[in-house]
Amino acid sequence: MTRYFVLWLLLTGHCLSVWAQNPPTKTTKPTTSVPSVPLPSTTAPARAPGQQAPLLRIVTDLSDTAMEDKLVALALNGPDYDITVHQARMDELAVKQAKETWLNLLAISGNYNDQTFAKQTNTAYVYPKYLIGITIPLGIIFSQGNSVKSARESMKKGLDQQEITARQLRTTVLGKYKQFKMYTNLIEMETEVSNDVQANFSQAEENFRQGKITVDAYIAAQRLKNEEMTKILNLQLQEDLIRLDIERMIGVPLDQVLYAKPRSGSYRP
Repeated sequence: MTRYFVLWLLLTGHCLSVWAQNPPTKTTKPTTSVPSVPLPSTTAPARAPGQQAPLLRIVTDLSDTAMEDKLVALALNGPDYDITVHQARMDELAVKQAKETWLNLLAISGNYNDQTFAKQTNTAYVYPKYLIGITIPLGIIFSQGNSVKSARESMKKGLDQQEITARQLRTTVLGKYKQFKMYTNLIEMETEVSNDVQANFSQAEENFRQGKITVDAYIAAQRLKNEEMTKILNLQLQEDLIRLDIERMIGVPLDQVLYAKPRSGSYRP
């Protein structure tokens, strides 16, 4: 017994010495790092060097806008748009007519069975004495609904065509008006150039009388004057043609609209 106890003590001492020489290391659980997600920036992106900021077009000419609205209102009162109004009314009446067409297909008949109108005692009566009948074509039950639907679709088509005509008139009259203003401005600028050319020609003409310039210089000045006059005449022709197109759509002279005396109150097209 003593021998086993000694062996146990030796074995325990050996184990303790081994544990003291090689202590157990504490294992740590690896941690995973969460990747950081960049937040969206709330500041505006910086512009590259030399890059200009976008330009904003601000319309400040309120009188010109009112003039455009007035021209559009006059164009919509013209016959081009009035045709679509009448067509829309005709389509509406066609729908009502399609709804009431079935009345024309009905037939009511009656029969009175009697031998004579005189009163007789021994009269043999024929039964039934009164016959009343109504004839309804079977096709009306299946075709009438489609006829009404077709008339309604035709009315919707007319309304769409009316809207298309209104947009086309608006686009056309506004485009013509902008062209008219462009030619008016071009004529004003070209007139200033023509005045300078005319002054130079008058000076060249005076110098030619005095013998200060040659014939070629005089002819060159005259040719330049004629070219400027030709440009103005062409611009005036284009302006007049645009004016005629606008007057055809609005139905009144354009000068009457442009130079009309202001009235009290605001204009509502």
